[in-house]
Amino acid sequence: MNNTQWHPRDKQTLPKGNWSIWLILAGRGFGKTRTGAENVMNLILSNKYKHIALIGESIKEAMQIMVEGISGLLSTATFQNYKDNSNCKKLPKQKHLHKINNNVYKIMKNKILFNNDVTIYVFGGNRPNSLRGYQFDLVWIDEFAKFKRPEDLWDQVMFSLRLGNDPKCIVTTTPKPLQILKQIADDPDTHLTTGSTFENADNLSKRFINVVQNNYKNTQLGRQELYGELILEKERPLWKRENIRYNKINMDLIDYVVIGVDPAVTNSKNSDETGIIVAGLGLDKKIYIINDLSGKYTGTEWAKKVVRASIDYKASYVVVETNNGGDLVIENLRSIDSNLPIRKVHAVKGKVSRAEPISILYETDRVFHFSHFNELEKQMCDLSYDDENCIKSPDRVDALVWAVSELRNIGYNSQQYKMTII
Repeated sequence: MNNTQWHPRDKQTLPKGNWSIWLILAGRGFGKTRTGAENVMNLILSNKYKHIALIGESIKEAMQIMVEGISGLLSTATFQNYKDNSNCKKLPKQKHLHKINNNVYKIMKNKILFNNDVTIYVFGGNRPNSLRGYQFDLVWIDEFAKFKRPEDLWDQVMFSLRLGNDPKCIVTTTPKPLQILKQIADDPDTHLTTGSTFENADNLSKRFINVVQNNYKNTQLGRQELYGELILEKERPLWKRENIRYNKINMDLIDYVVIGVDPAVTNSKNSDETGIIVAGLGLDKKIYIINDLSGKYTGTEWAKKVVRASIDYKASYVVVETNNGGDLVIENLRSIDSNLPIRKVHAVKGKVSRAEPISILYETDRVFHFSHFNELEKQMCDLSYDDENCIKSPDRVDALVWAVSELRNIGYNSQQYKMTII
């Protein structure tokens, strides 16, 4: 149980005035979940709201975080085991009843029943249609921006929020670049609260504060995850030109070289390029982009290009994406050099999700280019946070991401990565 007494900041208290939606867009650790839990419980105890929905990304997550978590609905309230069933005639005859003030409740499957006719239903936000048929006077949605189908979920919430004289919806979330969040924020019935991680610094680990300040304070990701900024520009790039810096050091100061390859599996005028990026880890622990050898090649041509580069730059191994072509890609390289060290990688996340950590390395001065690689840098600056589901792949950027990811991980545990080379 979290018995910490609730001392809300002004931003954490229920807004005054006429509103039907309270949208809290704030950074990690702001206290969003605690804010939602405390205010929902206060509304429950006011006896004004009887039909309530709690919506997390999944039912399991909603129960673990919103209901029973350290900042959840029941963990933050003062309650006790309740053995006197005289006031519990409206509840099923089951053991383990609990009491909050004078209100007795029982947790059932995906539901919490109170003896004052309050019923809380727990839903998973990734199943929007599960709300069909229900009607509520109060809804709390936590981490809405995580949901896979937030627009569909919001539609179902609006259709179901139809009971009482003053139905309300509370949304607590760290923002992501979603148009639906802007739509909610701009709704005249919405009270918008924004806030940063650092407003709650007194209640957070000092080490956590130091880590996020050092690594993310001046980054794009930090603006979103720490300061709760909703950044929606359609052309919002992962990389900004000013974050691409140049420094050509002596190759003797490069400790480790890998070659990232994003191969094209067809050869026609409409084929994609094959991305080939040579990158090295310096003795200073910085990462250097040494050369961009990408272009439109036949299978034999790009394989020869990669093998030649591995010799010229004394590469430790080649990192190859095998989503398209699979083992044929490996066989293509081995047909040129049967002893070429290769590490296979398979893309599971979307290209933006894979590229974002690498763009942060650029923002924090941990990656440098040996010279101006114009085509590569154009692809980098053209890649937007809005491009996660685009079909067209930025091949040079993909190869860059694989190479830099490897060098970053080698810096953590080189032995582990050596063992996975085939």
